[in-house]
Amino acid sequence: MPTPLLTADDLGSLLIFEKLCDDWVREVHRFNSQRKKRMNFVIFRNCENKKITSLEELKELLEDTSFLETAELKSAFSHDIVSNKVGANKIARKAAKAWMAESSGRKVGSEPKVVKATIKEVPLLKEASPVIEAVPVEEAAPVEVASPVEEAAPVEVIEVAAPVE
Repeated sequence: MPTPLLTADDLGSLLIFEKLCDDWVREVHRFNSQRKKRMNFVIFRNCENKKITSLEELKELLEDTSFLETAELKSAFSHDIVSNKVGANKIARKAAKAWMAESSGRKVGSEPKVVKATIKEVPLLKEASPVIEAVPVEEAAPVEVASPVEEAAPVEVIEVAAPVE
């Protein structure tokens, strides 16, 4: 099995993954160290795993660079990246895995699967089904609501002592 284009460490530090053309992609990574945690770096990579760190080197290798002049490259300091780095990493990892699968020739698993449904026609019954007669239900006796009981004045209880024998 060939080695993957991006390692697990690369996927873990990935913030932005943009496809520039058929062969080249742009990756923006963040540093993992405490001292450089607010800094990032850019790598340009092709499907043969050749890495370049500057845009000028990429322009020298490509024949037609007109799309690079008009392309809007996303910065790691844009609001949606800075405010949600975990979500940006998740989106970038998904795009990177899809690109790696595409460049290795496998089918990309993120495409929606189309399930063909077959509808079978159910033949209608020509015979009439028998009618079930309704059985009358006996009604229960009506429930009488009891009126509230009014209490009389309390009765005093007088205790009489029994003679001691």
